[in-house]
Parts: sequence; C-alpha cells; structure tokens
Amino acid sequence: MGIPLRLTPGVLLFAAACAHEQQSVTPASPPPVVAEAPPPQPAPAPKATDDDLTLMVSQPISHFDFDKAVLTLEDRGKLQALAKALKANASARIQIAGNCDERGTEEYNLQLGQKRAAVAKSYLTKLGIDPARLDTISYGKDRPLDSGHTEQAWAANRRDDATRLPDLSTH
Repeated sequence: MGIPLRLTPGVLLFAAACAHEQQSVTPASPPPVVAEAPPPQPAPAPKATDDDLTLMVSQPISHFDFDKAVLTLEDRGKLQALAKALKANASARIQIAGNCDERGTEEYNLQLGQKRAAVAKSYLTKLGIDPARLDTISYGKDRPLDSGHTEQAWAANRRDDATRLPDLSTH
C-alpha cells in the first residue's frame, strides 16, 4: 500500500521556485585566455671577427704532455673558438706550427712537432674548416717560448702555435 502524496500549495510554490532558480542560473564563463609571453631566448653568440682571429693566433693554440700529440679538453675548446673565427673569416688561412721541448734528438722532435701540428689540423677539419686553409710545419725544439731548463719551461715549449697567412685570393 502506498501512502497518498499530497501536494499542498506551499510545496508546489517551493518546487516551482527551485525549478525557476535552476533555469535562471547561467553557467560560469571560462576564465579569460591570457596569452603567455614566449620563453626568453638566449642571446645570440657574438660573431667572431677578424680581431678574434688575430688574438687567437697571438698565443699558443694547444699544449701537450711530454712525448704526446694528444689534444686536451682545453685544447679542443681553443680550437673550436679558432674554427668559429676561421668560419667567420672565410678567406683566412693559418699555419699550425708544432713545437717540442729541448729533450730528444732533432729528428725525433721534428717528427713529434709534425704530429702535434697534424692533430690540430685534423681537429679543425673535423669542425668544418677546409684543409686547404691550414698549413702545418714543425719547428721541433728550435723555437722555444721559454729558454729555461725546468719542467715549467719544457711544458711551455710543448705546444702548437698558429700564424696568420695571406688570405685566399677572392678572384
């Protein structure tokens, strides 16, 4: 048996008011879209100039351990900067000179100096420099930076130097 449901006028009025409220409620509008600023871009690296190239060839471009022709991480960084300067100066040419300390025979040091110059040239060509723009020479022990006879002097003399050559002709 069911209980009869009686709707009184008050209940009907309340139900109608609730239904009316539900109909008049407007959905909330979505929040406004705010355009986000693009993330900041790193500043472009400064372009290598002719002055950069001149500065780089005014100091040794690599140093080597005793009896070695292996580039260090620091040497690679210097050669990467040199490659950037050479790319910015497309007609520039350099000569890479391998040097040794005073120990060892003249013949041995000339060969080791050539290996040192060749390893720098090879690295630069891997970085995209045309090998025709890179000459090599070995001075062995004939051009020391430091004429002393200490480990410090010998370490300074085990190096590659670069010299600017006349630019490639543009004819």
